[in-house]
Amino acid sequence: MNKGLTLLALLTPGFAGAQFSGPSESHVPRAAEADAIIRAVCSSGTKLGRLTGCRQVVYEGRPSPEILGPQTRLTLSTVRSGSFTAANQKELLATFCTETESCSGETVLLRHTRGQWQAVGLVPDFLPGTCLTYPKPGGAQAAVCLSENARNEPIGSALKIASWTGGKLKVETVALFPLLAFRDWFKPRSAQCAGRWQLDPFSWDDRDRNADRVPDLTILASRTTYQGGSELCKGGMAFNAQASGSVRNDLTFVWTGETLRPTGNTAAIRDKYARGQ
Repeated sequence: MNKGLTLLALLTPGFAGAQFSGPSESHVPRAAEADAIIRAVCSSGTKLGRLTGCRQVVYEGRPSPEILGPQTRLTLSTVRSGSFTAANQKELLATFCTETESCSGETVLLRHTRGQWQAVGLVPDFLPGTCLTYPKPGGAQAAVCLSENARNEPIGSALKIASWTGGKLKVETVALFPLLAFRDWFKPRSAQCAGRWQLDPFSWDDRDRNADRVPDLTILASRTTYQGGSELCKGGMAFNAQASGSVRNDLTFVWTGETLRPTGNTAAIRDKYARGQ
């Protein structure tokens, strides 16, 4: 395999669109659903970050999935249904993205109460694309998603879990997939730069791997090694390297009821590459 890695490829999230395949419970909302969600968000008395005080954009007399906040314009990108805070709750996670190459926006938890959606609050550091729900003890669900990285994490994508216990939100980063060209902006002289390699998730499945009748998670990723040395990471924006080889890695995680634990082989790969620390 011999390919060039350009800046455009670096800025395109690995889980977006046709680049990532496998089961997903996320969907793009239809017009009526989008309108109801936007009304709930923009009329909410709850502080919702950049969404606070927003209004829906109307084109030629028709409401659109776009909103204007005091600071920026965002679009309702995807939603995923579940019972996240407690069993039998009808809830949604709705993600609003900015009009950029990657999603820099906000995710909101909404709850269906008395026949309408109500915004409960923000889910910080969680900008998911492809998602699955996993069962928790007591009947609630966790959202397991391939997500944009948070602002304090290396540029790339991440496997993240959003869950609530006793009404308290926890967003956990299970694995990071940093982009090689930007890696040293966060960790100078990193092992990733020295090894000249990058791990790009391209698919996943949720088959039961340990016969406990609960789906586990396997991410299929392409691990590509590039020609050159650690100088590949210097300067970041100038990165344009030729690949010297690419192999597939299967990264498997076992669902414990609260989180995903990597298998031994996956932990070894993650320790070498994807800790993001």
